[in-house]
Amino acid sequence: MSIRDLNKIFIFFIIISVQSYVYGQNFYVSKSSQSLAVDIILERAQHAIESARFQEADRLVSSATEIAKDSAIYAQTQLVRVSFFSKTQQLEEALGLIDLIAPYFKEDSENAAKLLLLKSDVLIKSGLIIEADMAITKAQLILITSQNNNLNEEVKLVKAQLNLKIKNYEKAKASFEELLPSLINKGQFYSAAQVGLHLANIAYDNKDYEFSKAYLTESIGISERIGLNLLLKESYQLFATMYKIEGDFKNSVFYLEKYTDLVKMEEELLANLTASLELDKLKKEHKTLFDSNKEKTKELKGIDTTYILLYVLITLLSLLTLSLFKNNKLRAKSNNVLKDKNSALIDERDRAQDAAKVKADFLSTITHELRTPLYAVTGLTYLLLETKPRKDQKEYLETLQSSGDYLLSLIDNILDYNKLEANKVELETIPFDLNKRMNDIGLSLKGQASDQNNIIHIEYDSSIPSILQGDPVKVSQILINLIGNAIKFTKDGDIYIRTNKVSTTSDKCLVNFEIEDNGKGISIEKQEAIFENFIQEGNNTTREYGGTGLGLAIVKNLVTLMGSNITLKSEVGKGSKFSFDIWFDFPNSNKFFTEKHVPCTSIEESTSSTIENVDIKNKSIKEELKSLPNSKSLENKFIKNEAMKEGVISSKPATPAELSKKLILIAEDNKINQMITRKILEARNFTCDVANNGQEAIDAVRCKKYDLILMDIHMPIKNGKEATKEIRSFDSEIPIVALTAVTLSESDKEFYEIGFDDIIPKPFKMDEFFEKIQTAFSNYEIL
Repeated sequence: MSIRDLNKIFIFFIIISVQSYVYGQNFYVSKSSQSLAVDIILERAQHAIESARFQEADRLVSSATEIAKDSAIYAQTQLVRVSFFSKTQQLEEALGLIDLIAPYFKEDSENAAKLLLLKSDVLIKSGLIIEADMAITKAQLILITSQNNNLNEEVKLVKAQLNLKIKNYEKAKASFEELLPSLINKGQFYSAAQVGLHLANIAYDNKDYEFSKAYLTESIGISERIGLNLLLKESYQLFATMYKIEGDFKNSVFYLEKYTDLVKMEEELLANLTASLELDKLKKEHKTLFDSNKEKTKELKGIDTTYILLYVLITLLSLLTLSLFKNNKLRAKSNNVLKDKNSALIDERDRAQDAAKVKADFLSTITHELRTPLYAVTGLTYLLLETKPRKDQKEYLETLQSSGDYLLSLIDNILDYNKLEANKVELETIPFDLNKRMNDIGLSLKGQASDQNNIIHIEYDSSIPSILQGDPVKVSQILINLIGNAIKFTKDGDIYIRTNKVSTTSDKCLVNFEIEDNGKGISIEKQEAIFENFIQEGNNTTREYGGTGLGLAIVKNLVTLMGSNITLKSEVGKGSKFSFDIWFDFPNSNKFFTEKHVPCTSIEESTSSTIENVDIKNKSIKEELKSLPNSKSLENKFIKNEAMKEGVISSKPATPAELSKKLILIAEDNKINQMITRKILEARNFTCDVANNGQEAIDAVRCKKYDLILMDIHMPIKNGKEATKEIRSFDSEIPIVALTAVTLSESDKEFYEIGFDDIIPKPFKMDEFFEKIQTAFSNYEIL
């Protein structure tokens, strides 16, 4: 209630007090005082009706009716009562009350026109179109000479609603669009929000969903601001329906939940109102019975008082029982409605989840199918480049190779974003060396920076602990995306990668990351939009620099997943600076962990030149390794890693004679992939055998000694995982590397538990391919 309303009520009570004093026992309230108080109460009652607070509205109308002693003022209260019946779908009661109060108004008065407009609204809801049109026509005839613009606009509004009901959308739309600005300017917000909702429904029926959303957004904005729950309920339901049609199930469920909340609240209010009305009815019945009993008591004074009291008690108990029964019946009805709504909401949620799963499975399948031919393209391109082509041919082949790399990057970005959107990305918490990780990233991107004539500067805060615990893969993915963008949009410039300690606690460290360049910069109006999906600064940017517009969207989602926010400061022509903070835990100080996730400890210096003489001195590490699947294989790898650290294994390059002695088994069912992988390896003087499925691979390993197995995952008869498990049952030494186009999950732990030594996703970069083969052999370097 506003201050102005409080002042009006205060003045009203002063007037009542003075008049009471003047007229003594005959309490009298003037017509003007009644009108003032009733207008305030009815204004609040009308707002309560529009906000679906029906119990409050009923109480306020009843209060106004008690105050209104004058017949004209009483008729005004009943107009609001008609509106109350209409909004609560008590249409028969509304029509009955209209007929009852019609004689109170002159036939040519504005109040009679108001009543006719209310009657037409009730008739439209009842489906009595002809009668509604007649009522509107009568109201128009009354208002021909009227200067009341509000009533004339009300006539237009009801007429437009009638056209909407009979699906005359063109006339309805024209009327609504004409009315909307005027209603907003005059502060008639309920009517404005209602008109916006009608326009949204018309656009929806015409399948113009963008206009429908625009009108809905405007209507919801007005309704939420002043609490028009009746209109909000319809708006949320329409939004949910449109998003469902468009396949955006996440937003559809969001608005469906808001709609359900309002329905639940409305049903509770209606239940309370019904219970209140039933209670009032029971009170009246009780009063009638009580008065009847009182009369009978007077007539039966000679009857024993005990029987009278017993009769009254039985009556009261009967009334109480009836009241409880009706309340329980209403409660049971409300519970059933809520159960139905909850069931519908659960069904919608399940359908949305199923649709999201289908989408994820589709993306996984289609990217697998894309990777297989893409491997053929990149592999054949590499082989052709190795044949020393002519200069013009080399240019074409390098362009083809670049296009293949771009397509692979696009596939990876789409998969990463899909995982983030589906909330399937989980953070790892493992110890790692942040300084080493930063330098490795800088080194890996140095070539790209040189192509643009850029210089990368790494500024690392030495006060940051040497080993932190977090998710190094996600940190690397964020930094590579940001630094890659800085390189792409900077030419002949400098790129700064800064890492600074912000604060520490007893078990955590907050680290700030900054990536700054002096490239082209980003305009202020585009700085928020570039973090959205498939958005770049402009069409010219896409044409000039390429890219999909997913990199920064992935970065933002990853940073948010890690509990932080990314900020951007940029100026066109001067460069950009991205920054974010991440909390890292301190690892267990009693252990040292390598970045391969295998716990290690220092070993005593060894002078032997063979692996067999390396001894693991830390028994706890040995026991930890034995508890893992394929413990023997892991223990041997651990010994090899430690031996390489101590210089036990020679790292000199292998001679062609040594390479020719290395025998590699390629387990692959695709003939093209067999040929490409074999040609690539034979070009480096390896000897290769081919197995067409998992069972052939198992048989080949049983019959011949191989130095390395490259194992595909999807193969007939036995897939790569099953074949690896069986091979590990009789040979725990031979290195097995998964060479596959399958989309890896967020964690590749399953592959290592099965018995794979490493994973190479197809298509691969040749340097990474041979580097992983070098790691698998562990005793020479392939150049």
